[in-house]
Amino acid sequence: MLVIELQVPPFPLLATIGQTLWQPGVVHARRRFEVFDMIFCSKGTLYMEEENVKYELQEGMVLVLEPGKMHHGYRLTEVETEVYWIHFQYPTSSKPLLVEKNNWPQILQQRTDQDTEPHPAAIDIPKFATIDLRTLMPLFAEMLELHQVLTQYRSFELQMLFGKLLLQLQQGMKRSSPQARSYYLGEQVATYLAGRLELPFDSGQLEHDLHYHFDYLARCLKQYSGMSPLQYRHHLQIERAKRLLAHSELPLIQIGEQCGFPDNNYFMRMFKRQTSLTPGEYRKQYQLFRLD
Repeated sequence: MLVIELQVPPFPLLATIGQTLWQPGVVHARRRFEVFDMIFCSKGTLYMEEENVKYELQEGMVLVLEPGKMHHGYRLTEVETEVYWIHFQYPTSSKPLLVEKNNWPQILQQRTDQDTEPHPAAIDIPKFATIDLRTLMPLFAEMLELHQVLTQYRSFELQMLFGKLLLQLQQGMKRSSPQARSYYLGEQVATYLAGRLELPFDSGQLEHDLHYHFDYLARCLKQYSGMSPLQYRHHLQIERAKRLLAHSELPLIQIGEQCGFPDNNYFMRMFKRQTSLTPGEYRKQYQLFRLD
């Protein structure tokens, strides 16, 4: 699927939202915007062209027209056609990427409780795709209502709803992609592992509980997170250990046990391998309080 990939921050910002009912025999005007123009068709068909590429925007589809590109209608509407449209800005000098994408790996990031800078993120928006209107129509109605009585505070609410709309579009791409089942199972494995960190790793139990062969589940998790089940488990164990070291006075042996490391020496080695610090060094550097 062709998607527009936005690196955030900065976040895309909604400029306006509207709804139009086109009667038969109407054609879209020729124009060029310096903002994104996102068009959702809820009834009928709209015929749009952007830089010599023609799109037949049917009911239940979205088209995103890009800044600086000429667009116009190339054919008269034949039936009554309803569209919702959103203009939004992406306030950055870097150009958004237009890429072909069929999977959305969830690579875990290194973090601490003392982070002071936002972590890199991304938003993918379908260029031209079928969407689930049922999930979007309530959002359109709420956004249009807010836009009609706009104030400074309601403008912020509107931006939050726009963010929710973008998330709905992104989730829809995941659900409709050829790798949808693999993505879903990868997410299931990740959740399963996160809930059993204090227990010994058991591939047979994983197979039994999730009803798929371990090798297949491992491949799904690899696509989802970039890690094998053991690598993912170790990452989560060390993240839990970091939190306990920073927020408690528990002995190191007890912290290791609560994170699934009954062997304290193995806990020490694994922690230093992933953080370059011993647990004691990490506690000294990041603990939020001191006891006299």
